[in-house]
Amino acid sequence: MRRIETNIRQWPVAMTVGLLALSAANVSQAQCRPGNGNSDIFASTPASDFQDGSDGTVLHVPTGLVWQRCTLGQSWTGNGCAGSADLLDWEDGLQVADIHVQDGQSDWRVPDRNELNSIVENRCFLPALNDQVFPDAPGGATWTSSPAASQSGQAWSVDFDSGTVEQLATSQENVVRLVRTARP
Repeated sequence: MRRIETNIRQWPVAMTVGLLALSAANVSQAQCRPGNGNSDIFASTPASDFQDGSDGTVLHVPTGLVWQRCTLGQSWTGNGCAGSADLLDWEDGLQVADIHVQDGQSDWRVPDRNELNSIVENRCFLPALNDQVFPDAPGGATWTSSPAASQSGQAWSVDFDSGTVEQLATSQENVVRLVRTARP
């Protein structure tokens, strides 16, 4: 009986040490822009969750989605995004996605709100993205393909300044980041 009591007493210490080790590993893998992160928060999109496509894309392994590293209007330089992001209203963003071809792939689309929200890095702000995976990303609103069911003329976006999901008028001009489903 004494042995069980000793193990029970040691459990909180062992658990704390284990959680601290896990926390340190997860936090170190999400790169925020200098001064724009909170290292006390677990990384929600650590770099280890992504595989570099070396063509300006990354595969988000947990979701099986292939993301453009740069928003529309920017171009991949091999280590970052150059140029200015295009500002498009919601309809134009959807239309551009329908005709977009990159590296022979024509199945690019505007992500739905859950998909776009899956790349928000909770420990970063301005932008709320892992800067190692999505360098030079603009902050502000990024369109999703999800229309607002409760409000005509509005659609969902992700505000990458703060990482929040919000409804905006579809006539507003925002940036677009395209996605496609990975093929086996």
